[in-house]
Amino acid sequence: MLNKIHTVLFLSYFMVAAPVLVLLSAVLFVLCWPFDRKRKVQHRFTTFIAKQHFFFLPFCRVVVKGREYAAKGQPYVITSNHQSMLDILLLHHVPLYFRWVSKREVYRLPLVGQLLWLRGDMCIKRGDSKSARKMMQDCSDFLRKGISVMMFPEGTRSKTGQIGRFKGGAFALAKSGNVAILPVAIDGTRSFFGGKGWWFNARQLFQVTIMPPISVEEVARTDVNALQEKVHELICAEHSRMLAISTPTP
Repeated sequence: MLNKIHTVLFLSYFMVAAPVLVLLSAVLFVLCWPFDRKRKVQHRFTTFIAKQHFFFLPFCRVVVKGREYAAKGQPYVITSNHQSMLDILLLHHVPLYFRWVSKREVYRLPLVGQLLWLRGDMCIKRGDSKSARKMMQDCSDFLRKGISVMMFPEGTRSKTGQIGRFKGGAFALAKSGNVAILPVAIDGTRSFFGGKGWWFNARQLFQVTIMPPISVEEVARTDVNALQEKVHELICAEHSRMLAISTPTP
């Protein structure tokens, strides 16, 4: 019964609030554009929106560790594992100003796509080299302006719960942009959808761990493949620790 109540609360909030939030975001965009070209107000508003979704899940917990590793005022290439669409909400607990890199399919989702566009986030069309080059150029421009970039190196959501192989784009971007890499591990967004029809898990632990950054100096002296492997190992190790915490002992 609790699962059903959770589902109704979550979906009711999203269905009722999302159109209003998109409208408010559009109003903010128009009002703030003359003095907020970096869209920081949009980011703060989106962060507020994202966190509100977890507020309406009263029997769930969000645990965030490592906030001290996210130095404000310094741009990073932020890399995270990818479990579900809910990751986009959960990762707004990372206390940095950043832009997303999302698949074009996400931009086509009603309401979600409009919010991403209003934030000025970037999209990439999978398998399109021209789109990939433009995305990398846009990311480089944001990093030069001091704005972090959030990427999923797996490229897509994990279908098994296991972290997939990382692609090299995020790490090549960090090298070319001469910025640090901030590894982030998350858990809970996949198991939240409890596998029983469309009911959600009533008591869910959402975890976000921000790990010590790979410094600019280390990024500069390490090749892309080695960076890719190191960050993959770090995130996999932390994710295994998270699973041990979230999985109840028999």
